[in-house]
Amino acid sequence: MSAASDLTHAITIRKLADVVGIVPYLLGFHPSKSLVAVVIDDEKLKGVVRLDLTQDSAEMAERTAHLVKVLEGNHIHEVLLVGYGPGSSVTPMMDAARGAVHGAGIVIVEAIRVDDGRYWSYICTDIACCPPEGVPVDPSCSAPAAAAVVAGRHAFPDRAALAATLDPPQELDQGRAQSVTREACSKAKEASKAGGGWFAESVERVVAALDRVQAGDDLDPEAVAWLGVCLTAKPVRDMAMTYVQQYDIATHLRLWTEVTRMVQPAFAAAPATLLAFAAMCRGDGPLASIALERALSANPRYSLALLLIEGLMVGLSPTEVLARGWSELADDITAQVRECPSAAWPLLPEGW
Repeated sequence: MSAASDLTHAITIRKLADVVGIVPYLLGFHPSKSLVAVVIDDEKLKGVVRLDLTQDSAEMAERTAHLVKVLEGNHIHEVLLVGYGPGSSVTPMMDAARGAVHGAGIVIVEAIRVDDGRYWSYICTDIACCPPEGVPVDPSCSAPAAAAVVAGRHAFPDRAALAATLDPPQELDQGRAQSVTREACSKAKEASKAGGGWFAESVERVVAALDRVQAGDDLDPEAVAWLGVCLTAKPVRDMAMTYVQQYDIATHLRLWTEVTRMVQPAFAAAPATLLAFAAMCRGDGPLASIALERALSANPRYSLALLLIEGLMVGLSPTEVLARGWSELADDITAQVRECPSAAWPLLPEGW
């Protein structure tokens, strides 16, 4: 479930137009061919769950069962359902979702379909407020949408546009990036053979990068290359997560977005997973989702990314996924490296 933790203090839902206006900002993009469950408690946003529409009955049952599992797992008692698209596409899955959610004892406060600047209710039969031709709505004019913009949220035209924010920058010199990465790999191999303080030096590079980004500076290709190499060591990557208690989430998001975009593709799994972790800490499920897809495109078996995906699907926080706090995690990592220094040596991708 994508949480709305950084928006709840600023946004109050009072009418259906408010829901239509805020959903794109909670998802990070304007939905189409989607069914969205919006969780509202005491007029405050709590989160959203989005499903792709399907006409296949087996897939429909599977997706609506997943929706119920997420809602139950988060102890949700009331939900508002929003379908996006023409009636022929939305209604079959809306009916299936309503049946599954109602069967689980969860109250559906409203169910609507949104298409072409209008919405229709599946529940209200009063033509005075819900006429057959639908109710005109302009999402961009709603107060919640304005509040989301002020809070720093964006709504891209579609999910592909959101995913493209992690593409390499056009100005990136790929030749130089590859060259400095190979140089960093060569030095890392030498350091591994010599033993010594690889772990401490790698963690220092992570801290230095956080400091630079927090100060508003960009990373140079050498710094990005070294981070990519250092983070192949799982204890270094895990230690980077613990700094969520020392640097604000915005700094983590900027850093790991920059590294994910600029690092050589073979090294993208760790920084992309750290970006997903930071997004989950902020309650930004859409960004976490595309970051995890990026991580798994680099390494389909990357265990931490797979673990975070499971947590994201059922609405768990990062601390719940890891089953420990940050201080405890840092202590465990330090003890592990002290006992077995080679555990923190880089695990370079094949060919590097």
